[in-house]
Order: sequence, then C-alpha cells, then structure tokens
Amino acid sequence: MNTEKKDSDDHRTNIEKDFTKHDIWTLIAQNYEMIQGAQLSNSFIILMALYESEKPLNSTEISEIISSKTSGKIYKVSAALKDSLEHRLKRSGYVESIDIPAKKGTIKPIKKSLYSITPKGIDLLKGWISFLSVH
Repeated sequence: MNTEKKDSDDHRTNIEKDFTKHDIWTLIAQNYEMIQGAQLSNSFIILMALYESEKPLNSTEISEIISSKTSGKIYKVSAALKDSLEHRLKRSGYVESIDIPAKKGTIKPIKKSLYSITPKGIDLLKGWISFLSVH
C-alpha cells in the first residue's frame, strides 16, 4: 500500500470514529441553510460524497449520491458540481481526477472525468464536519 493511500485510509478511520456516515448526512441536511450561506455547500457535499465512495465518480454519480443520501432534500445539477470540482476543489488539491477517453459529440468532443478525494480533501472535510457537529 502506498503512503498516500495509507494516509487516506487513516483519515477515513478517524472521521468514522467520531461520526457515522448517516449522522453526517443528517447534519448536512439539517444545517444546509447555514452551509449554503457560507458558500461552502457544493464543495462540502461533493467531498462528503467522494469520501464515501470506494471508486472515483463522475459529476452525475456525485449528484445522485447527494440526492440519495439526503432523501432528496438536496439536489445538485451535475454541471454545477463540475464547476466546483474543476474550479475550486481540483485546483486547490482537495480532489484529483482521471480523464477518460472522450466520446465524439456532434459539435465537440465530450470530456468525462472521474473524481476522488485526496488526503488534503479528507483533512478539509474533517474540519468542516467538526465545525458542523458543534452547531
């Protein structure tokens, strides 16, 4: 196991000791207005969805997880998530992506990326969860 993967697994264990995944999603849904007001909403819920996944996800899969885990209370269009993924989270090193071969579109090629959370992203998520849990 490489060092980065081991660090990621250690961080996951630490978060899961403090909170169950269901508890975290419940806190997100209950406090979404506050999270949204802080303009962290997309980044926070994207990181949470990626954290729970065993494999890299595309933006549509992330959208589906968010809707499912919050019992439909939060729905994000995949294009809005893609913007957060590419322009905030990826550039800051909180997620990484793998580009898969593009399909030929009628006008231009369609780029598809699969995203996963990095150890830096897990650290940020852990901080946000700690903050959320005291409110």
